[in-house]
Amino acid sequence: MAAEPKTLGRYQLGRVLGKGAMGSVCEALDPKLHRKVAIKTILMGQLDEETAKDFSVRFEREARAVARLNHPNIVQVYDFGEEGDTAYLVMELIDGKELKSALTTGRPFDRKECVRIMCELLDALDFAHEAKVIHRDIKPANVMFDSQGRTKLTDFGVARVTDADRTSAERTQAGTVVGTPAYMSPEQLQGLPIDRRTDVFSAGVILYQFLTGQKPFTGEGAWTVQKKIVQDEPPAPSSINVALSPEFDRVVAKALAKDPNQRFATARQFADALRRAAEGKPAVPEAEPTLVVPRYTPAPQATHPEALRSGEMELEFWRSIKDSDDANDFELYVRQFPQGVYASLAARKAAKLRSGSPADDSGTRTMAGADRTRVQRSVPRAEAEPSARREAAESAHPAVERTVKLASAASPAPTGQKKSLLVPGILGVMLLSGAAAYFFVVKPGQQSTAQKTEAEAKARRDAAEAAKAEAQARREAQVQAQREAEAQAQREAQAKRDSEAQAKRAGEAQAQREAELKAKRDAEAQTRRTAAAQAKREAEVQAKREAEAQARREAEARAKRETEAKAQREAELKVKREAEEKAQREAKAKAQRDTESKAKLAAESSLWDSIKSSRNAADFQKYLNRYPNGQYVEPARQRMLALEEQKVKEQEQRAQEAEARKQKDAERKKSTIIVPPTF
Repeated sequence: MAAEPKTLGRYQLGRVLGKGAMGSVCEALDPKLHRKVAIKTILMGQLDEETAKDFSVRFEREARAVARLNHPNIVQVYDFGEEGDTAYLVMELIDGKELKSALTTGRPFDRKECVRIMCELLDALDFAHEAKVIHRDIKPANVMFDSQGRTKLTDFGVARVTDADRTSAERTQAGTVVGTPAYMSPEQLQGLPIDRRTDVFSAGVILYQFLTGQKPFTGEGAWTVQKKIVQDEPPAPSSINVALSPEFDRVVAKALAKDPNQRFATARQFADALRRAAEGKPAVPEAEPTLVVPRYTPAPQATHPEALRSGEMELEFWRSIKDSDDANDFELYVRQFPQGVYASLAARKAAKLRSGSPADDSGTRTMAGADRTRVQRSVPRAEAEPSARREAAESAHPAVERTVKLASAASPAPTGQKKSLLVPGILGVMLLSGAAAYFFVVKPGQQSTAQKTEAEAKARRDAAEAAKAEAQARREAQVQAQREAEAQAQREAQAKRDSEAQAKRAGEAQAQREAELKAKRDAEAQTRRTAAAQAKREAEVQAKREAEAQARREAEARAKRETEAKAQREAELKVKREAEEKAQREAKAKAQRDTESKAKLAAESSLWDSIKSSRNAADFQKYLNRYPNGQYVEPARQRMLALEEQKVKEQEQRAQEAEARKQKDAERKKSTIIVPPTF
C-alpha cells in the first residue's frame, strides 16, 4: 500500500483527525497564510469513470456554493481542488469537540443551553438554505463547539445545491440516498425529491435527543431504523422526560412529520417555535395545523432506479451499513446495487450472518437456550413442590395422632391416685409378712421356748394389726376411687354440656355469618350492577387513559432498562478499576518485598564477607543470631564449632605447658636443697 502524500496542493498535511468510507479529514498548514486548516479528502478512485466525471463537475459547483456560506455558525470553506484521484476541501480548523461526544457522555444539558445550541444550528441551516444549499447529513457528529462554546455546523461533503442550480440531466436524479440513516428524512430514505425540509427533519431528531437523551428511531439494524422512520411515530418527549411541557411535544411533532408539507417550512420557523416553547408561549399558532401524519408505504428499493445507480449513493449507503450485524441491510444493498463495487462482499456478509456464524447471533441463541433450560428445570420443580408438601403433611399426620394417643394414655388421673393409696398398704403387708416370717422361722431356732412363745404372741398381734391396717387402707382406697369416679363423671357431664353449648353457639354463629354473607352478596351484586352501568359509560375514556398509561409505562420501562444497563456498565468499570488497583497494590507490595529481600541478602552477604575470615567464634554466633535461616548458616556453624574446638585445644595445650613449667620448677627447687651433714 502506497504511503499517503505529505502535501496536497500547496498544503502541508499533518495528523489525521478522522477517517470515513470515502476519504479522511486531516490537519494541514497553509504555507502562504501561515495558518492551520482542516482538509477533507474525497477519494474518487473508488468510482467508475462516468460517475467520477459527473461527481467532479458537481463537486466543483457545490464547493463554490458552500464556500459562499460566510456565517458565524458555519465552518468556513477556504479552498477546494483536485489532485490525481483525490478531491479536497480546505476548511476552517475548529479547536473544540463534537456534539456527538457530549451526547454520548450522558451529561445533561441545561434547557437554556439546549435551546441556544439548537437555535444557532437552525440559524446556520436557514442561512445555507437561503443560499440554496442543502446539507443532507445533519447529525451530532457534524455539529461542533469551538473554544468559545459557539455552535459550528461542519461537513458539507454530501451537500448539494437546489434544483434551480442543477442541470437538466441531474434533475432526473430525484435524490440520492446519502446521509446517516438514523437522522435521514422519510423522503431522503426513499429517494424522493428533497428540499430544505429534509434538514429540518434531521434537526428535529437532534432536538429529540437533547430533550430525552435518546434517538426517536432505534433498531437492531439500518433496515429496521429506516422502516421506523418511514412508518412509525416516536413517543412524545414528555412521556420520557416528564419535566417537558406539551409545547415541546408540538415542536418536535411538527419537525418530525412524515409529510414534508406538515413540517416547518424553514429552519427559521423551527427556531422561532422552539424559542416560544422555551418561554412558555404557544409554540405553534392555533390556526396552523399541529400534526397531520399521512403515512408513506412505498418500498425504498422500488423508487428511482436512476438514483440507485449513483456511485456516490452506493458508497454512502455502504458506509452506513458496513458495520451492521443485520443480514437484511446487506441484502438490501445487493438488491439496490446488484452490480455495485461491494455487491459480492455484501452477499458474503449476508450469507455469513444467515448461516449463524460465530459473528452472528450465537450469543443470543446461547442465552435463549439457557433460558429454555432454566424454564424446563423450573417446571418440574414447581410441579413437585405441592406434591412434596402433601407427602410431608400425610407423613406428619400419623405422628401427630400417635403423640395425641400417648398424651391421652399418659394422663389417667384416677388410676394414678388409686396406685398412690394402695402402694403403702401393700408395702405394709409385705413388711409385716417379712417380720412374721423372721419371727416364726428364723428366730425360734435361736431363742428359748419362753421367748419363742412371747414372740409368737407378738407376731400374732402384729399380724392382726397389719391385717387391720390393710383392711383400713383398702376401705380408704375404695372410698377414694368412688369419689374420683364421681368427680370424673361430673367432669364428663360438664364437658358434654359445654360441648353442646359450644356447638349451639357455633351453629348460631354460622347461621348469622351465612345471613351476613347473603346480605353482603346481595349488596355486592347491586354494587356490581351499578358499577357495570358506570363502567359502561366510562369505557371509552378509560380505554384512552389505559392506552396513554401503557405508552408511559413502556417509556419508563425503556428508560429503566437503559439506566440499569448504564449502572451495570459503571459497576463493571468499577470492578475493573478495583481489580487494576488491587493488582497495582500487589505488584507494589511484591516489589517492596523483593527490594527488602534483596537488601537483606545484600546485608547478609556483606556481614558474611566481613566475618568469614575471622578467628573469633562470637562473630559467627552474631551472624547466626541475626540470620537463623540465612544462606551461610551451615558454614558459619561449622566455622564456629571449629574455632571453639581450636580454642579448647589451645586451652588444653596452655594447661599442659603450665603443668610442664610447674614440674620443671619443682625439679629445679629439688636440686637446690642442701642436705646438712650428719655427725
